[in-house]
Amino acid sequence: MESLAIAVPVFLASGLVVVIAGVFLARYGDEIADRTGWGTLWVGTILVSMATSLPELSHNISAVVRQDNPELALGDMLGSNMVNIFIVSVVAIIFGVRNLFADQTKDTQLLVLVSIGLGILAMVLAVTGDYALGWTSVGGLVMIFAYLGGMKLVYDAGRPDAVIVGDDLDGPSIGAARSAFLGFGVASVAIIIAAILLAACADSIADATGLGGGFMGILAVSIVTSLPEASVTIAAARRRSYGLVLGNIYGSCAFNLSVIFYADLGNPEAILSFMKAEHFVTAGVGIGLMAIGYGIIHSFKVTALAKLKYSVYAIPPVYIATLLWVFVLAQN
Repeated sequence: MESLAIAVPVFLASGLVVVIAGVFLARYGDEIADRTGWGTLWVGTILVSMATSLPELSHNISAVVRQDNPELALGDMLGSNMVNIFIVSVVAIIFGVRNLFADQTKDTQLLVLVSIGLGILAMVLAVTGDYALGWTSVGGLVMIFAYLGGMKLVYDAGRPDAVIVGDDLDGPSIGAARSAFLGFGVASVAIIIAAILLAACADSIADATGLGGGFMGILAVSIVTSLPEASVTIAAARRRSYGLVLGNIYGSCAFNLSVIFYADLGNPEAILSFMKAEHFVTAGVGIGLMAIGYGIIHSFKVTALAKLKYSVYAIPPVYIATLLWVFVLAQN
C-alpha cells in the first residue's frame, strides 16, 4: 500500500471493524462469565484480554516477520499499554472512580502487580542486553514464562471466588455457553483480519509521512489496536461489570508484553535489542501509569492513601505529554 489515498481509508475502515468486533467481545465475554461461573475478572483477564490484544499480536508478528520493522512492533506493544491505562482512566472519570477501583479483590490487585512486573522485566532485559537463541530469544523466553507464571498466580488468588460464583449459578457449565463461545470466536477472527490490514497500512503511512516506524507504532497503531479494549471497557462499564473492565485492561497490558516471545519466533535478532530512547520512555511511563491504578485501588482500603484516588485525573494529561515527548525523541 504505497499510496496514502489507499492506506488511510483502509486503516480507518479496519479500525472501525475492530471497534465493532470489540463491542461483541464485551457482550459474549459477559455471557461466558455468567454461564460458566468463571467470574468476570478471570474471563476478562484471559479470554477477553487475549482477544482484544489479537491486533497487537498479529500486527507485531507481521511488522517483524513480513515487514522487517521491529521498531514499529515495539512502539505498538509498549504504546498500547499506555493507551490501555488512558482508556481506563477516562472510563473511571465518566463512570465513577469508586465504581471501578473500590472493593477490588486480591486477584485483581495481583493482576495489576503482574502487569507492572512484566513491564519492569522487559525494560531490564532491554537495558542489560537481549540476544537471539536461534528460533527465539532470551528475552522472549523469560517474558512468556513470567507471563504464564503470573497468570497462574492470579488464577490461584481468585479461585475461591470462582467456586462461590459457580455455586450461586447452580452448576453452570461450558456447554451452556456454547453459543457465547461461538460468537466470541467470530468476533475474534474479525479482529485478526482487520489487524493484519492495520499493520500494512501503518507501515505505509509511516513511510509516506516520514514520522518513522517507532513513533507511528506508539501513536497511530497503538491507539487503533487498542480500540477493542476501549469498546469492551466502555460496554462492560455500562453493564457495571467492573471486574471485566480491569481484567480486560490489565490482562491486555500483561499479554501485550508476552507478545515479545511471539514476535521473536524465527526472528534472527532479539526484538528488545531494537529499543530506542522513545521506546524506553513509553515503557517507563506505561509502568508508572499502571502503578497509579494499584495506588487508586488501595486509596479505598487505606485511609492514609485516600487522596491517591484523585491521581486518576493526572493520567490523561501525562499520556498526552508523553506522546509529545516521544514525538520529539523520534525526530532526533
